[in-house]
Amino acid sequence: MTTEQLWEQFFYNLRVQRRSQATLSFYQVTRQKLAGYLTLEGYPQEVPGLTIQHLRSFVMWLEAQGLNPGGQHAHVRAVKALFNWSCREELITVNPATRLALPPLPRLRLPTVTSSETQRLLTTAKTWDQPLRDAAIIMMLFDTGLRVSELVKLTRQDLLAAQGLLRVRGGKGEKDRTVPIGTRTLTALGAYQRRERRPRWPHVEELLLSHRGEPLTRSGVGIRLARLSVASEMPRELTAPHAFRRGFAVEFLRNGGDVFTLQQIMGHASLDMTRRYVSFLDEDLKSAHLRFSPGDRL
Repeated sequence: MTTEQLWEQFFYNLRVQRRSQATLSFYQVTRQKLAGYLTLEGYPQEVPGLTIQHLRSFVMWLEAQGLNPGGQHAHVRAVKALFNWSCREELITVNPATRLALPPLPRLRLPTVTSSETQRLLTTAKTWDQPLRDAAIIMMLFDTGLRVSELVKLTRQDLLAAQGLLRVRGGKGEKDRTVPIGTRTLTALGAYQRRERRPRWPHVEELLLSHRGEPLTRSGVGIRLARLSVASEMPRELTAPHAFRRGFAVEFLRNGGDVFTLQQIMGHASLDMTRRYVSFLDEDLKSAHLRFSPGDRL
């Protein structure tokens, strides 16, 4: 069986599992890169002839093309996912990616928005053409940790104000969940809905709308935050939607929340994903050590 045939069946399985378009696009890029490399080098397209050496040379080729470690890591994850699945489904008898190592990633501190930076953005938003909508976006991102794709899908029916909850539909992996929301954010949403939300058509149920009264898109949120960051004289990376998601996680833990609850709120499939946010709490860990140091208590 050729790698292309494996990819076809793998993609069919992903669609059956209702994986997101972003996930399909992620694997499609690797599919094209790997196929192009195998053709370029004249390496076997049949899986029995494809070895670990071929896959390792593919990774080296990616590096030589100038791809950063994060990009290399992503392609290797996709290759391993393809062959691991194919082996489990007994489409192949030997997995050429079993010993394919993931390239090491540099331990960089990813941009994370803080409370003071969120307040600066809210102050700037007050002077803009849709101040209530923009304030609602900023507060929701910082107060709930929603992914931007989840944010723009919210409808008015998903806001359960009496219970202090948001119903998040079709999150990552098409999993639904409920997310708590604070009173200040509820107040911001209420003000936006009463005074500024003007749908272009009666059937528009999405909660957040553009200035034309149409459902706001992911790119629309990103562009708005980028402009707000410039007006607030803040680095763009600090106001990217995912920087708010990290900021929510850090503040939640800093304020006494536990990783198990955080996992449920953020919709992480595993606790390992949630634990990564502990690394953002250097000063808090230092303070805790000063209070509880075993050495100082000898």
